[in-house]
Amino acid sequence: MFDDLKDFLKREGNFSFWKNIIFMAVVAGIANAGLLAVVNSAAKVVENESLNYRIFAIYAVVLIIFYITKRYSLVNSSKEVEKIIKNVRERISNKIVQSELLAMEKINPSSIFTPLTRDTAVMSQSSLQITNAAESAIMIFFALLYILIISPVSFFVILFATVIILSMFLSFSKMINAELSEIDKVEEGFMISLSSIVNGFKELKMNSKKREDIARENHVVLTKLGNSKVRNSEKMVTYMMYGQMFLYFLLASIVFVVPHLSQEESSTIIQVTAITLFIMGPFIMVVNVAPMISRTNVAINNIYNLERELDKESKETVVLTDNDNSKIETFNNIHLQDASFYYTDKDNSKLFGVGPINLNIKQGETIFIIGGNGSGKSTIVKMLLGLYPPKEGSISVDKEIIDEYSQQSYRDLFSIILTDFHLFDRFYGLEGVDRKAVNKLLVEMQLQEKTKFINGRFTNTDLSTGQKKRLALILSILEDKQIYVFDEWAADQDPEFRKYFYTKILKKLKENGKTVIAVTHDDAYFGVADRVFKMEYGQMLPYKKGN
Repeated sequence: MFDDLKDFLKREGNFSFWKNIIFMAVVAGIANAGLLAVVNSAAKVVENESLNYRIFAIYAVVLIIFYITKRYSLVNSSKEVEKIIKNVRERISNKIVQSELLAMEKINPSSIFTPLTRDTAVMSQSSLQITNAAESAIMIFFALLYILIISPVSFFVILFATVIILSMFLSFSKMINAELSEIDKVEEGFMISLSSIVNGFKELKMNSKKREDIARENHVVLTKLGNSKVRNSEKMVTYMMYGQMFLYFLLASIVFVVPHLSQEESSTIIQVTAITLFIMGPFIMVVNVAPMISRTNVAINNIYNLERELDKESKETVVLTDNDNSKIETFNNIHLQDASFYYTDKDNSKLFGVGPINLNIKQGETIFIIGGNGSGKSTIVKMLLGLYPPKEGSISVDKEIIDEYSQQSYRDLFSIILTDFHLFDRFYGLEGVDRKAVNKLLVEMQLQEKTKFINGRFTNTDLSTGQKKRLALILSILEDKQIYVFDEWAADQDPEFRKYFYTKILKKLKENGKTVIAVTHDDAYFGVADRVFKMEYGQMLPYKKGN
């Protein structure tokens, strides 16, 4: 039951530090049992009607030791677990950043967010409970030793019952662990179903049969999830009730059975009964922590499964230094030589693709790409950007072929706004951004009344799609890159601002020596471009008016 958790702590944390925590927990457990022994001794003194300051002093010292050691173990175990969670989140986040686009497109977003949020939260919550339970288990152990000293018969009766009940708990815990793993899979199915409802809202509103169909599927998933959780809850309740019933069984054994097995004095039976009552709380805590350990084990496996998936689907990006000869600062020509990219299925069979493409892009020119839906416009753009490395052919900059060593430097030439762009609320990657320049662009983009640039970030990004694209354009312009790529940027703009984009913004970029590649359908502005290409069935052809 503890194997996954133990391996996780060894792998991710400082195990020597955990030895200190364990040692302090052991001392706290001994001190807790010691308090019980001192109280029993004090009770005998009270029977003799005499006050013993020595016992009181011992009680006070043991109490202080208990407080210090237990606080140390709880606080530091929490700190260490949070440190581990932070390191794991950071490591996996870095792996996500270093992954290639194709790898990320194969991974379901819910399988990323769930381990890094819900599962790490489970681990965080469990740290105090598990540490507390460990200290309680140690206290119970020494309390039982104390019972052994005062009543060996009672000890062996309790030990026999404990062995039986713990064996039952361990087998029960394995069942709970398996069910929790199954519940996680069903919950992931619900996340996928919910995502379809939210992301496909417009389509569902326009098609009643589709809406009813997805509602039925969602009902099936939720019913399965609910039934699984109910079954698991029933087992949890049974598990916890076993613990409580076991304690009452122990009390009955001590009161009704032990006196018939030995000639114990009534005062001894009272002492053993008092100790048993005293350890009931700690024992229930130990019993109840087992489901938490099972849940933590499932969380650990989910995290490592995600990390293995990232490792399998991606490769680490080669990071270049400023002095590296492969670093690309500027360019004269970008050349695609028989460059092709195609998607594959699970059997690695070719599906839709683009190419072979032969294209020469000169520094400072403006290129438009047109074509119908599914013609390959977005795919050719991603291949040009290096997000989809060519599977055949090559991309070269000034006759230097782009490879894994120059890939990131090549990508750094571009500033992009794709159709599925993400709007950041600040200028990541830029230092010392001129606030006046930002405010000037806010006025130019007609956003001065919608958002402000304060303390290095925009105060509001809850805008319409067109306004979000304008704000993204501000971020893009101030990046001051060599090449700007806009995928259907003007599609969500009103006619007035659409005209301004083509006749003013693109013109200004060209005057500043920037290369612009824009995917567009606005044939009224084709004259702005130096060249126009049309995508047809994955091929990039020179556009001629009328074709």
